[in-house]
Amino acid sequence: MLDWLRLLRASGLATVAANLLAVTLIAFYAGGGLDPAWLAARLWREGWTAWCVPLASVLLFSAGMLWNDLCDLERDRALNPARPLPAGRIGLVPAYVAGIVLAIAAPLVVAQVPYGLHLAGMVLMLALVYNLGAKTVPWLGSLVMALVRVAFAVFALLWLGPDYVRMALTPWLNPPGTPAFVYPLVLGLYVFGLTLVSELESRPGTRFAFLVGSGCMFAAVVLGVVGLFSAPWLPGLLHSGGLRSVAAIAALALALGVAGGLCWSLFRPCLNALRHARRNQVGPVVVAALGGMILLDALLAAAAHPLAPLLILPLYPIFRGMGRVIRMD
Repeated sequence: MLDWLRLLRASGLATVAANLLAVTLIAFYAGGGLDPAWLAARLWREGWTAWCVPLASVLLFSAGMLWNDLCDLERDRALNPARPLPAGRIGLVPAYVAGIVLAIAAPLVVAQVPYGLHLAGMVLMLALVYNLGAKTVPWLGSLVMALVRVAFAVFALLWLGPDYVRMALTPWLNPPGTPAFVYPLVLGLYVFGLTLVSELESRPGTRFAFLVGSGCMFAAVVLGVVGLFSAPWLPGLLHSGGLRSVAAIAALALALGVAGGLCWSLFRPCLNALRHARRNQVGPVVVAALGGMILLDALLAAAAHPLAPLLILPLYPIFRGMGRVIRMD
């Protein structure tokens, strides 16, 4: 069972949960705040229709990870022989069967939800394009993987309902005052940088590619900080006086602490990689960046609601703890 969890990168599900929570909170509170009881009532009323979106998210992620290892089998036999497939601990036939089942089940789970089949199919198609060929093309693979996460962020909005998907896909048609959802684009920028850096582990690269990749990740953090200081909740709480102002300062300090922690966790391994320019120095950057995706989600969600990071940050120690047992390498 442990080998199957490693094959499916089960620890990475924490980043999927963080993406789902972040895009939901950002969309839900983007218009100035809605009653959380409305969301709870909808999830209760819709039942399976609402909860099939998180389930499909798990299936989409698992399918992508499994096909990633199936397509990389020959390379892993040389570079990562301890992985479950090249080591022979999981047979190829069961792995292919599981990959096909996951790829079919993911869109079928949300087939009855408006836009569900199309969006899930888009995420799956992009993931397969990446795994079946794009990853071997420098820069193109990073762009495709970024599009996978952008498409997933839009797909995750189905948790709130099809109206939110329409607003995300057609912001120029929304009523005046309706905010455009920039979260998928910032997430895509970060994932582009992360993937560009990670590809340097398995093929020759340059410092320029590393600088661009790491620069994209830091740029995403900067955009998160800019969004935090333009958060609609910040002026009202800061000028309300009393405990509300103290709470606003505490929330701002927490979000800035998350941004600082993310930058620091990336800065040290990035500096080492630039200094030594060795392939084995890329791994620590990738490990820090994968967990950093959860921290980035907490930062971006803080711009929507001051308490949002408190819902997302617990996923970070879960990711780190699971990663020690179920490695994502």
